[in-house]
Amino acid sequence: MKDKFYYVLKDCLSNRQTWVRETEIYFKFRHLKEKANNKIFEGNFILKILHRLINFPLNSLIFIKKMRDYYEYNQTLKEIEIINNEIQKYEVENSKSGE
Repeated sequence: MKDKFYYVLKDCLSNRQTWVRETEIYFKFRHLKEKANNKIFEGNFILKILHRLINFPLNSLIFIKKMRDYYEYNQTLKEIEIINNEIQKYEVENSKSGE
């Protein structure tokens, strides 16, 4: 018999999978934006170094945010895996009790 927790898990799984898909799109967009920013300084090495030195504190914070984003992404992938395992347990129990 499936209880309320089973349906909460299904809903949670759906929400997490949607979040992962949207985050992957965000990562792709961020990568394209970085490529465009690098094209600005193409051929002008001195200006590129000067820009990086001036924006070092901001770039450090952006790097930390990227690390946090990747951590949350990987954490959510693990949550999806664990939720899937729990749902499978419910389905196995349900099929055994239905026999």
